[in-house]
Amino acid sequence: MSGKEAAKAKGQAQEQKKKGTYQKWHRQGQTEGKKKDPEAIPVLKYGPSNNYTIFKEALSNAALKEYGTLGKLIKQGEEFEFPQEPNVDEYDLEDDPYGINKATYIEDLKEYRKEVSKMKENGPKLYGLITQYLSQESLDEVKRQDKWEEIDEAADPDGLWRLVEETHKVNTISKVIAVTKLAARKTYKGTRQGNFESIIAYKQRFNAALKTYNDQKNTAIEEVDIAMDFFSGLDDARYASFKAEIVNGLTAGSIVQPKDLNAMYLLANQWLKTAKSHPTGLATPFNTTLDLQDPQDNRKPKGDRKQKAKGG
Repeated sequence: MSGKEAAKAKGQAQEQKKKGTYQKWHRQGQTEGKKKDPEAIPVLKYGPSNNYTIFKEALSNAALKEYGTLGKLIKQGEEFEFPQEPNVDEYDLEDDPYGINKATYIEDLKEYRKEVSKMKENGPKLYGLITQYLSQESLDEVKRQDKWEEIDEAADPDGLWRLVEETHKVNTISKVIAVTKLAARKTYKGTRQGNFESIIAYKQRFNAALKTYNDQKNTAIEEVDIAMDFFSGLDDARYASFKAEIVNGLTAGSIVQPKDLNAMYLLANQWLKTAKSHPTGLATPFNTTLDLQDPQDNRKPKGDRKQKAKGG
């Protein structure tokens, strides 16, 4: 191979390498840029740091969408009731000269049988959906339960879901009621916003901890106190000024205490948006960017806006 041919081959190899590197990073950028599917079901984890509440919500949405009435058992748990066969005695067939009551009874019986048939068909499918998203640790714990073999043999989604709830409902492996209640209280009181966690993600975790707290039948918390607990857990690095203004305003009586969690969440979320738009620190937690913007400015050319800002 001549010197020119070698140089040409080397140049082609370098160009191909650059192209491959670009394609690699381009594909990676495309992957990273994809938004998380809000309907995705996470794999259920087992142990003190489990994600049971988030898992249940996602699974419930999928089950309702795919299996209708049967899907309700994920959301309702122990309160779920299977359809009941119509009671013929409730239709007063003896006093039915025109046969209307009898026709109604027959129609209701058909609907009942149709619904039961559909639920029997979808039962194994829902069973498979639940097991599909159990981690190996979660599945192992479920298999340790006394009724597992009977439930697995019948592919019974109702029985399986009861086992999942019994083993994952609280963030502790203990089965002692006093311990599970304590774990729920500690989790709720210890819920704090992470340094890089969005307020939306923080609220979801806070709601999950609150639900677990209530599910364990701990002492009920007033709505205003729940709001203040959420407020207390906000990240100090981003919300220090907000916290100071709220506390000072409440102390001085110049603001009304947010009545519930949603009110506090909206207030904090609006404040952060405003603070980002006003880096000088002149923003207040009681105005949004829309509140501070002159609506007339939106209809003026940029040049006019600059002139107005200069006082012209």
